[in-house]
Amino acid sequence: MSASDFVNTAVEGALDAAPALAAMPPAARRDLLHAAADALAARGEEIIKVAADETGLTTARLTGELDRTTNQLRLLGDYVAAGRHLSARVSPEAGLRQIVVPIGPVAVFAASNFPLAFGILGGDTGSALAAGCPVVVKAHPAQPLTSRLLAEIVTPVFPPGFFTMIEGGADVSLALVAAPGIQAVGFTGSLAGGRALMDTAAARPQPIPVYAEMGAINPVFVLPGAAADRTRVAALAAAVTGSAGQLCTKPGLVIVPDSADGQAFAEDLAAAVAGTEVHRLLTDRMAAGHADWVSSAGQLGLPVQVGTSSPAPVAVIAPASALTGPLLEEHFGPAVVIATASPSAFPSLAGDLEGQLTATVHASDEDHEAARVLLPVLATKAGRIIWNGVPTGVAVVDAMLHGGPWPATSAAWSTSVGTAAVERFQRPVALQNVPADLL
Repeated sequence: MSASDFVNTAVEGALDAAPALAAMPPAARRDLLHAAADALAARGEEIIKVAADETGLTTARLTGELDRTTNQLRLLGDYVAAGRHLSARVSPEAGLRQIVVPIGPVAVFAASNFPLAFGILGGDTGSALAAGCPVVVKAHPAQPLTSRLLAEIVTPVFPPGFFTMIEGGADVSLALVAAPGIQAVGFTGSLAGGRALMDTAAARPQPIPVYAEMGAINPVFVLPGAAADRTRVAALAAAVTGSAGQLCTKPGLVIVPDSADGQAFAEDLAAAVAGTEVHRLLTDRMAAGHADWVSSAGQLGLPVQVGTSSPAPVAVIAPASALTGPLLEEHFGPAVVIATASPSAFPSLAGDLEGQLTATVHASDEDHEAARVLLPVLATKAGRIIWNGVPTGVAVVDAMLHGGPWPATSAAWSTSVGTAAVERFQRPVALQNVPADLL
């Protein structure tokens, strides 16, 4: 069977199931999502063991991630059961009322760095099902055992066609996006991967939206008053190295003042990053990519601190004038670039950056005037702005925005985390003068 035939069988099942899922009351969708969450929780120890063996992620990290996975399934189900996904737009004077309808089958691509929360039963799958859309989800090739176990657990929970997992390489991915029955795509991964899916979706006779989250360097701006407070270093270093630096919200660029305090902050942060022990990376390819960057960083002619563990955490200290090329690229793994600049240049540096998932400001009370100038620039560049914190640790709540301007995502107006994620897979319809008993 060819990749297209394999994919078409899965998509046809989703198309057959779409009317029944669309007609299902939101409370019944909630019950399915709660049942899936219960099924995962009941086999939690087994899931965590398989995922830990396959990914190298710690048991503690995966335990928290499984909780997040089950909690977000329940949250999304509760959200639609309460009717909070419905439109409130009514114009009686014109006889108009807006409703929302599910868009139809959705293709989801599981992510490697969150094998549970962004895996085959992650936020994209949960929000599509909550919206009333069947899902055909492609497992990430790096985690076949984890994906198969999750599918084995939850597939019996859903009626046929509501949830289908497939596996394969790039040919299967492109065939899935090209399949005529698919109406939208949810993706978390690399810019190259996201762009390939977008190009395929745009080339279809009926183009469809691709909601792709493709990473960022998530800049952190340390204002002068905050630079004098070295207690902030530990949290930033932990955000850079946590989960071996394999988080899409990892701070990849930290900008500090070109002052004595800023230089000391940079050196302390670099030492803290380099001195952290981290676990192995998710795949050999990712490990090789990180090793290449460690080697390349050492040839830049800039101060570099490299750890002794394997993989080796690395921190590069550079003047802001050197921020070009690889110093402004995302480096997957425990790596950070620390730049020194005049605080007066912070807004212009922010304005020169590409779109980001997050931007963080560290400031003391005396820094508020400088922050007042910087924050509006950051709002044009990032989907979420953090004040005196770290961007890692994305909360699954109503107000979360996990997205951002291109190239962080393909749809800056959307989020892949939180209840608003459901909106990606709904379409508004205006009803004019339709009798009330038919609504």
